[in-house]
Amino acid sequence: MSETYTRRVCPERLAPHLFFLCIITYIVALFGRMSYSSVMAELIATEGFTKSQAGLIGTALFATYGVCQIFSGFLGDKLDPKKMIAVGVAASGALNIGMGLAGTLPVMLGLWMANGVFQSFVWSPVARIFAEFMPPAYRKGACANSAVAFPLATIFMYLAASLLLQFADWRAVFILSGAAMLVCTAVWLNRMNYFQRMTEKHGPIETVTLNAAEAAASGSLLKVLLASGVMFAIFGSLTGGLLRDGIQSWVPTFMTERFGLSTALSVALAIALPVVNIGGVFGVKALAARRIRNEMRGAAGFFLACIVCLALLIPASGTSAVGSLLLMTAASTCMVGSNTMFMNFMPVHFGTIGKVSSITGVLNCASYVGSAISSYGIGHVAERFGWVAAIWVWLGFSAAAMVLAYGGVRRWGKYRHDL
Repeated sequence: MSETYTRRVCPERLAPHLFFLCIITYIVALFGRMSYSSVMAELIATEGFTKSQAGLIGTALFATYGVCQIFSGFLGDKLDPKKMIAVGVAASGALNIGMGLAGTLPVMLGLWMANGVFQSFVWSPVARIFAEFMPPAYRKGACANSAVAFPLATIFMYLAASLLLQFADWRAVFILSGAAMLVCTAVWLNRMNYFQRMTEKHGPIETVTLNAAEAAASGSLLKVLLASGVMFAIFGSLTGGLLRDGIQSWVPTFMTERFGLSTALSVALAIALPVVNIGGVFGVKALAARRIRNEMRGAAGFFLACIVCLALLIPASGTSAVGSLLLMTAASTCMVGSNTMFMNFMPVHFGTIGKVSSITGVLNCASYVGSAISSYGIGHVAERFGWVAAIWVWLGFSAAAMVLAYGGVRRWGKYRHDL
């Protein structure tokens, strides 16, 4: 039995402007998350941190971010996303400035753990804005195009970090990131107030009709996860985070230790990953429009391609710096594909039952559990057993994620609907 209700959405002429405001704010917010990984190799080289110690600080953010995603996902479906995002970006900015003024492992660990809490306030409400407040004609495009935010933020952050490490030090990276986030918060509040006023006055009214599957699945979050098949995507999201953040975070250290490059050069070379990833986003978008009718099947295909890249990386990691960088870039781009399926395309299907933020929170939580495993675990494995063993860990997770994604194809296919 179908259900129908109405809601007011953003005027179409303002939709592109709302999209750019959300994406720019999210990119600046990501500065506050990536600032540490961009200087991690420098901390190891100049401050005497071991790889395990440096990885532990990164894990502090990823672990708290991942756990808090569950709670922020619930809040994101209930609270005003404008205020929630503003609190997250501003608090994270202040904590980044604190990192620039700190210098000891315990203090940095505590600050970065707190940063994970406030970073979790940003993406789920943004996803809700795209799925519920954007006009229908712009909804899928906004969700797809938002995937460029992560690689763009990585490019800007790593380029700035590379320059600052040449002419200043690692503290400047944190302080400038924090200052940018505080300025961005003021812009966000000002412009969102305008969009809200215009939507209340001129926004068209959308009539939403739930199909039988959506009506049956609505209710508790667990019921929604089981009925839709999203449970099969959780491990895939974990693996995507493990490889996406793991490869990006450890490329500078890997290149420095395996091939003797300077930390500044290694950080600069790491920019190759997000540059290619941006092209990957648009490639995935085009492929999805023409070939992918089931996001779970598409994610499984990207995991298969990643397995091939990682298998080739094992012999290349001891012989070729260029080959290693290319294969790590290719594997990272495959994770952009799977991440786009899970984090950008799947949640929008839950906008009709008001669960976009909650579903995004669950998948993002899994992704950053993977990031936490990679930040500390991969550093520990590489330190104790070598980089080849670390690559085998990535490969094993990818194989398991591929199998589970294929397992969820049928159930997700019954739930999803064309947007």
